Amino acid sequence: MKNINKALSLTLAAIVSMPTLAESINTDDFSFGGRIEARGSLTDSDFNDKSRVRINGQGKHEINEALTAVGKFEYELTQEDNSSDTTVKNNLRYAYVGVETAHGTLTYGTQDNAVTYLTNFTDVAEVYSGYTNEEFSASGDRSEDTVLYSVVKGDLTFNASANLQENEKGGGLMAAYKLLPSVEVSAGYAATETAVGETDSSDVYMLGARYTNGGVLVSGLVQKGAADGTDFDAVDAFASYGFGENKVSVSYNYLQFDGDDMAQDVNFVAFEYGRYIGDVAAYAGYKVALGSDMSAGKGNNNNADEFIVGARYSF
Repeated sequence: MKNINKALSLTLAAIVSMPTLAESINTDDFSFGGRIEARGSLTDSDFNDKSRVRINGQGKHEINEALTAVGKFEYELTQEDNSSDTTVKNNLRYAYVGVETAHGTLTYGTQDNAVTYLTNFTDVAEVYSGYTNEEFSASGDRSEDTVLYSVVKGDLTFNASANLQENEKGGGLMAAYKLLPSVEVSAGYAATETAVGETDSSDVYMLGARYTNGGVLVSGLVQKGAADGTDFDAVDAFASYGFGENKVSVSYNYLQFDGDDMAQDVNFVAFEYGRYIGDVAAYAGYKVALGSDMSAGKGNNNNADEFIVGARYSF
């Protein structure tokens, strides 16, 4: 019992001291931060803990007037499973370095793909969004051994990436343009060719648009492509309204493959409410499974509704 109390005390002290540590480390060249998030979901009468901790740091250093070095890291810690003997799962979300110039930014490491800028048009909910691209190597949010070039010229944003993993090579292109300060449109393409014996080869074409005005956000994303030799179609839609310290949102995710195999099909509408007070956020969401939706996950009735509630402290 004494050892348990000591461990709890050390853990609590570390969590409480994080904001002070961040403030003491942060400078004009480097920033340190993260989040502590407690989440629990209910799926088909099964409760799952989805709590997580993220720790990140990013910085830049001016080498000369024309060249600035940049870098970023981010770790995510989650519980491996729901057993009493808790094992921590460590996920490296970002780890890259590069250079920033007047002609764009070039980075290498574990980082966003070129089309991540486009998929983030609709992947903005607290929980229930971004389901249609996360399983594909070509359009996943992040990938290892990736070279990314990004440049912004006025209202135009252009990204190009190359994935250099030994067993998973590919890349993507994305261009976005602001027609108005409140309206942005984008198009992208990504492809990945895996090694012989692997089954994750994929390619996808994307079109997206978003509208922002004050507390209003409305966005949409259409995808068409193939994965492991099977064609698929996907549609994402998202709308939110923020008022004061509150935000309500609704999202729709649809992904369907040709043929009879529905194991990866996504088809749901979700509603979320969040309250944001400084560095603290609390939210709840409900996902309604439609048709052949199988996104509820293994170990549950895959075609099931889900409910989640969470609280987050950012530093």
